[in-house]
Amino acid sequence: MGHDQLFKQVIESFFADFLRLFAPDTAARLDLSTVTFLNMEVFTDIPQGERCVADIVAEVRTLEGDPELIIVHVEIQREREPDFGYRMWQYYSLLRQREDKPVMPIALVFYPGREGIAYEDYEETLFGHTILTFHYLQISLPLLQAEDYARGQNLLGVGLASVMWLPRGRAARITLYLTCLRRLLDAQRAGDLDAARAFLLGNVVETYNSFSDEERDALRVQLEQEGDTTMEATELTWADRITLRTALQTMRKDIRQLMQIRFGRVLPEMEARINSAESEEELEALFKHAAMTQTEDDLVREG
Repeated sequence: MGHDQLFKQVIESFFADFLRLFAPDTAARLDLSTVTFLNMEVFTDIPQGERCVADIVAEVRTLEGDPELIIVHVEIQREREPDFGYRMWQYYSLLRQREDKPVMPIALVFYPGREGIAYEDYEETLFGHTILTFHYLQISLPLLQAEDYARGQNLLGVGLASVMWLPRGRAARITLYLTCLRRLLDAQRAGDLDAARAFLLGNVVETYNSFSDEERDALRVQLEQEGDTTMEATELTWADRITLRTALQTMRKDIRQLMQIRFGRVLPEMEARINSAESEEELEALFKHAAMTQTEDDLVREG
């Protein structure tokens, strides 16, 4: 999974937490239970059909005054680009026109900006006069203190700490790394974080930690000698989840193919059963049932 795709999934999965963490005043004015993600495709050049895709576009209802729907646009930017402010304004203009709703523009960047969290400006001038000033909220992760977020209440901040300003010294970085892993494990065990979202945040922590393979291996050995199973537990939990998810997807595909061969289609009732099965045992039973059943009526009625 690429950098941008990983963080798109993370922000969408923790969208309410994202706003509460980095834009708390805005979050307090929104009904975050009403978030709906929209089609991210917008067009910058209608006649020529040039396609431009915004990263995350969500519709959410306000709490203050007369309730209304607004658009929240989050753009993820890995590297500094000279025309990024123009692009943010371009997205804003197109979304504002297409959706006919107020737009809150946010940039999540992975390079140092002027401040950690601040409004950036894009301006256009003509003949010495400013004819356009556009503001957007920019979150510059490398300028935020990783240790503060790793110990905070918001679990998204725990996961993103690995891409923030890291403490100096190997011992301090190890402490931060283990703190993040333990926070996520504890939250999952307590039922505060489901396995899928724990996997996403754990993936960020593991992917963007500052250790070489040799350092991680040495740390794993050291922890095992001390009886600390943090790394082993996270690796087993999240690696097993990937393996199981892949196996279940393959089994579901096999069952659908079998039904297509035997009955020429996959009945809606059976599709629902296939999708709701969450274990290899359930899917294996469905496969056997589809292989042995003679008619569609029996297929739906039994098993």
